Amino acid sequence: MQNNDSLTTDFENDVHEQSVREILFKYIRYWKWFLLSFVVAMALAVVYLKFSTPVYKIETDLLIKDNKSNLGGSNDLLKDLDMFSSDKIIDNEMNIIKSRTLIEKVAKKLNLTTSYFTNKSIRRQELYSGLPFKIELLKPGGDEDDYKTIYNVNMINPTQIQIDGKTYPVNTPVTIKSGLVLITPNADVPPSVFKDKYQVKFTDIRYIIESYNAKINVSPVSKQATVLIITLEDAIPARGKDILNSLVAEYNKAAIEDKNQVTAATLSFITDRLNKLQEELGVAEKKVENFKSGNKITDISAQSQIFLQGVQGNDSDLGKINIQLNVLDNMQKYISNSGTEDTQVPAMFGIDDPAFTALVNQLGELVLKKQSLLQTIPETNPVITSLNEQIKTVKTGINQSLQSLRNGLLTTKRQLQSKSNMFNNIISQVPSKERGLIDVMRQQEIKNTLFTYLLQKREETEISLASTASDSRIIDAATSTRAPVKPVRQVIFLLFMLIGFAVPAAIIYFADLLNFKVTKKADIERNTRVPIISEISHSTDRSPLLVSAKPRSMVSEQIRALRTNLNFIIPKPDQKVILFTSSISGEGKSFISLNLGASLAMSGKKVVILELDLRKPKLHGGLEMSNDRGLSNYLIGEVAVKDIVRPIPHQENYYLISSGPIPPNPAELLVNGRIGDLISDLKNDFDYVILDAPPVGLVTDAQILGQFADTTLFVVRHNYTAKIHIPIIEQFNKQKKFKNLNLVMNSIDTKGGYGYGYGYGYGYGYGGYYE
Repeated sequence: MQNNDSLTTDFENDVHEQSVREILFKYIRYWKWFLLSFVVAMALAVVYLKFSTPVYKIETDLLIKDNKSNLGGSNDLLKDLDMFSSDKIIDNEMNIIKSRTLIEKVAKKLNLTTSYFTNKSIRRQELYSGLPFKIELLKPGGDEDDYKTIYNVNMINPTQIQIDGKTYPVNTPVTIKSGLVLITPNADVPPSVFKDKYQVKFTDIRYIIESYNAKINVSPVSKQATVLIITLEDAIPARGKDILNSLVAEYNKAAIEDKNQVTAATLSFITDRLNKLQEELGVAEKKVENFKSGNKITDISAQSQIFLQGVQGNDSDLGKINIQLNVLDNMQKYISNSGTEDTQVPAMFGIDDPAFTALVNQLGELVLKKQSLLQTIPETNPVITSLNEQIKTVKTGINQSLQSLRNGLLTTKRQLQSKSNMFNNIISQVPSKERGLIDVMRQQEIKNTLFTYLLQKREETEISLASTASDSRIIDAATSTRAPVKPVRQVIFLLFMLIGFAVPAAIIYFADLLNFKVTKKADIERNTRVPIISEISHSTDRSPLLVSAKPRSMVSEQIRALRTNLNFIIPKPDQKVILFTSSISGEGKSFISLNLGASLAMSGKKVVILELDLRKPKLHGGLEMSNDRGLSNYLIGEVAVKDIVRPIPHQENYYLISSGPIPPNPAELLVNGRIGDLISDLKNDFDYVILDAPPVGLVTDAQILGQFADTTLFVVRHNYTAKIHIPIIEQFNKQKKFKNLNLVMNSIDTKGGYGYGYGYGYGYGYGGYYE
């Protein structure tokens, strides 16, 4: 049992080895085509590298500062809600950096809509700096086709430029096909470059925005880090650096503008109040001047002077209280109106309460955060919903604090007004002229004190506005790789090398896949278990008896090998009848049967061959023998056996029974019983009886004759017989329609790769194939 298992394993290993070897030889035999394809692919790789534009990688690193401020007691609530965690901030900032708004600002700042080219090298090369001029498209023409126009431009002199053969002045807007343009000369370049010719093309800014939005990549160093790596691949390193540096600058500028919105609102409020107070102060000073001149008063008494100094502080405090109440009124309107969430929070100028200020600052940051998120996500996003809830909660807290603060301010205002009434009573005791002067001077001092106070606050606000810093810091300015990242020479050569091998391999594979003819031994072995007892090489020799005419040819040797193999498949002396058939006409069964008979006759055997293809006989014609009487005459009883057996010329011991006149009913003749009698008689007189039968795929004659044969040789022709016919042979074998069925592979073209170079050489020194 172990021996059987060992034999089975060895057989399977051998089959696998042959299968692998078969696949390898299928491709190796075309090595010349692979070599040619490889050389062509390498040449194409060189051409591709020559004409492709190298692309460089530009990178800058940006640190997003984690500037979480203490916003009061509700700050813990925000932390619990995870609304200010670093990962959410980083995701938002990544989208803001790549936003269309910032990219559009950069594109306009760097004039990216205008592209410059030169044709000095093999390929058209794009330029960015060192140009003698700059062209800016001020107003597009409005037609999309205008962006496809490429203009030929060259400087004539520092004051004139030529565009497509037309001369235009510089520093003056001019109209061309693409629209209104402004041409600016570059005074930093030498006059020698004026002789160079350039090409200029304008691009729609929308395409520029979309292109760089896809090219710019923003990614964090890690999930926990707040450092962003911003990269861009560009054909011109200088342009890529300018784009990234400008993008970061615009991003920081936008961040500072967002932070300064509240401060700017405060500054605007103070400026408005100062303008009004300036008018009121001018009116008050004019009243003082008119009162003094009308009453001829140069000064007031010491008592009145002391009183006036005492009342100034009370009036100043009362003015500040009124300003604070005005600010609270603005805040009350803001939180009461649900439609103001998209506007800025009112300035809290003059409000000194820390808790209230912290809540207002918190509301301002939430509103700014919501506006920032709405640039990248829709209103229905859960993050926006959560922010809305927080804004609502903070507004409720502000409203409660506002009412408490308002009540306190109103109480203080009543106290100050009471004190003011007391001062008014004192004024009534002053002489009438001095009392009038005190009144107008009091109004002047009130306005002057408030004006001075607001001037001081404006200066403080402007300092705060100017000193606002961005929440990000550039770690490394934009830098470019020294070598291009695309195309990579090694990768390109490897890719083209693979293509060079893949193209012929694919052609061979699909050609083999689409080939429906038998081209190799495996095509037979995988579809039938009928053994192949001989392989006959292809020959261009037209001699019907090749074994006699060319006895030393390879085909003759292979026929003799087939004769030797007959001793193994028909070992008994009484098994003398050999039937030859095939699937279709043209597979060479008549040639092999005729030459096998001749080889047997040359070995001293007496052989007769019957031309049983009564529909399309070939043997007698090839041998140039008469066919006036033959099998058809015998089968209808016209002649005897001795009348139709004729010796084959120039071949001893070899005889032919030709087909005779072609009958109208060959199949009926073969079943009338006389063919069996004929074969029995011939077996008594001859050592071998060879039956050259018609193809089984066309008629049933071969199957009728199969009952009289001792062995059947089925001929399959290389690169001629269809693969679909091989399973039919297996069916014949399983159904026992032919006795002792074996296969002969005919007309093998070893140059065409049959067997792929193993097992089919004969090496007897006959000089190769006979042609």
